[in-house]
Amino acid sequence: MSGRTALVTGAGRGIGAAVSSALCRAGASVVLAARDGQPLEALAAHISAAGGQAVAVPTDLTDPRSVRRLAEQILGAFGRLDAAVNHGAVDVVALAMTYEIPSMRHGGCIVNLAPTAGAHAAMAEVTCKVALDVADSGIRISAVAAAGEEDIANAVVRNIARRLPLGR
Repeated sequence: MSGRTALVTGAGRGIGAAVSSALCRAGASVVLAARDGQPLEALAAHISAAGGQAVAVPTDLTDPRSVRRLAEQILGAFGRLDAAVNHGAVDVVALAMTYEIPSMRHGGCIVNLAPTAGAHAAMAEVTCKVALDVADSGIRISAVAAAGEEDIANAVVRNIARRLPLGR
């Protein structure tokens, strides 16, 4: 995934942090987003110390203006967004996709993760609807069911690596 830029929402702890680290190990530059900047900064420092590239961007993922600024910062800093991993409530994920999709100018991949087992059905429904809406755009959207943090992280990286357009 070298040369690719990925966004991980809900990146501060747990599954989001595991996915962020796995994406960096796979070679992606990762933008870490969550409300609390302290864990994001610590994770970015950890990833950088391990030789990866991660940027912490504290973001209120419930606020459309904040999410729009996040997308603008990604494009300003990296010039592209290739992949996004959204870990959060269904409404937060839907808002994030609203700004991620236009930022994926050359196609890309979005993976959505439900925060609880009870949210899987709603996440699958939103993911499927948006995936159908953008099916002709070169953007592939899927959902991964919760399991252990490392299992999810590995599944997300495999999913993105298989679905990203080649040579862009």
